[in-house]
Amino acid sequence: MGKNKGKKRREASSAAETKADPSQMEEGDEEETVKQPAKLSSTQKADKTEKHTKPSGGLQFEDDHEDEFEEEEIINNPKQDEDDDDDDDEENERMGAADTNEEEEVAEDEEAEEKKRRQQLVKVWRPGVDAIDEGEALDYDSTAYAMLHRNRLDWPCLSFDILADTLGMHRSKFPHTAYVVAGTQADRADKNRIFVMKWHRLHRTNKDDDEEDEEDDVDDDDEATDEEAALDFRVVSHQGGVNRIRSMKQVPALVATWADTKKVHMWNLKDFIDRLDTPGAPLNAKTAPIFTFSGHTDEGYAMDFNPHKTGRFLSGDNKRMIYLWEPVEGGWDVQKTPYKEHKSSVEDVMWKRCGDGAGDVFASASADCSVRVWDTRAEERKSAVQIPHAHPRDVNVLSWNPSVGELLLTGADDGCFKVWDIRNTSVGPMANFHWHKEPITSVDWHPTDQACLVVSAADNTVSIWDMSVEDDTEPGQKLPDGAEYYPPQLLFLHQGQKDIKEVKFHPQITSVIISTASDGFNIFKTSNI
Repeated sequence: MGKNKGKKRREASSAAETKADPSQMEEGDEEETVKQPAKLSSTQKADKTEKHTKPSGGLQFEDDHEDEFEEEEIINNPKQDEDDDDDDDEENERMGAADTNEEEEVAEDEEAEEKKRRQQLVKVWRPGVDAIDEGEALDYDSTAYAMLHRNRLDWPCLSFDILADTLGMHRSKFPHTAYVVAGTQADRADKNRIFVMKWHRLHRTNKDDDEEDEEDDVDDDDEATDEEAALDFRVVSHQGGVNRIRSMKQVPALVATWADTKKVHMWNLKDFIDRLDTPGAPLNAKTAPIFTFSGHTDEGYAMDFNPHKTGRFLSGDNKRMIYLWEPVEGGWDVQKTPYKEHKSSVEDVMWKRCGDGAGDVFASASADCSVRVWDTRAEERKSAVQIPHAHPRDVNVLSWNPSVGELLLTGADDGCFKVWDIRNTSVGPMANFHWHKEPITSVDWHPTDQACLVVSAADNTVSIWDMSVEDDTEPGQKLPDGAEYYPPQLLFLHQGQKDIKEVKFHPQITSVIISTASDGFNIFKTSNI
């Protein structure tokens, strides 16, 4: 189910699902493609057919008294006949026009009545407020999505990253292809895997409910199709659960994993990625990491590659330590002196993406409720900016704006997400939304729209927001019941997943979002962004 507000509506459609069979996920397996489309019902309108009764061709009229009729001689008057024909034509035209007007009036009345009936039935469902009665199920409006596909692996993935590809930037034409890397959380340490995946044939989803085509938004090659989406993948054995996984933007095949064994690993997955496009012999699923750091005294989740300085890396742990990794020949030099001003676990770190200090400045979020900004050029390991009480509870995640360098987005256990201008944090956040009722689990900015962002929460929802939108409701305007629950900045609410852990905008496919949860992945594009 999606809530669709604000911007321009486009075509949308049904969902396709691809699943990986756990029984086929053995070490050294050949590349597998598993496709299983979800079956969604569609409503079809019955054609209205007018029925006409015609006399049978062999029917004869007879005289009850069996009298014989004599033929009468008819003398034709051409002038009179012509006048009579003209009168008949005019009369038929008048009668036809009257019939047409009457039919149009009836159709308009029926349409108005149907519209009124629908308005009376419309009610906006509010998650966390409205209950689902026994025997009811929450469904979604397929017209709210331009694309929606799902896939599921044998074990849930807490974390994923999108691999940069060479297919072009700002892609909008269907079908789409996405390369994704993810790490599992299996029930045993030796069952965990890194999945290197290619999701392709991601077509515009079939449209069940919308009757009108908006041709200006749809190219001929973008039409919905019944062709199934495909998932190709390779697996790499990973000792221990994968808390977080990240790919280097400059060298996408270089991937880091934060394991629950207290170790951070670096992997070269180039051969695995290449085999997705050029199938070949099975690869060794027990490929070893090219570098491992064992200096953390506890496991962690915080990690990030520097987008401006190739190989530069950060890792933070539950013992409040943040280590800076500098690339050297043959590996990395992990600095012995960590950044350690936080009083509790470091939940997230991220390098600044643009603006002053990009490449040297990073931010950190902590369970001590604070957010700090650090400059690695400084001789002392002290933060340059401190927001000691950024949230009243643990700060779980953060994200730098890729267009406006000084804006920092944070999300916390209290269900709030905030936008900060780090040049002046003393005045408080620029924006503060306490809409979600459960902890925020992930946040991300739109790659090109500086006011648009996406948030996932433990309430099993993904929300899309536009900070530039203002309330344009006119005085006295009647809204559907429940609409007041949604602020005007909330563009869309995506549901249907359980225990959502991470969400990201695809950096190369315009406005496409990927989310991971305990029941699998969703990749979707809404109709209003």
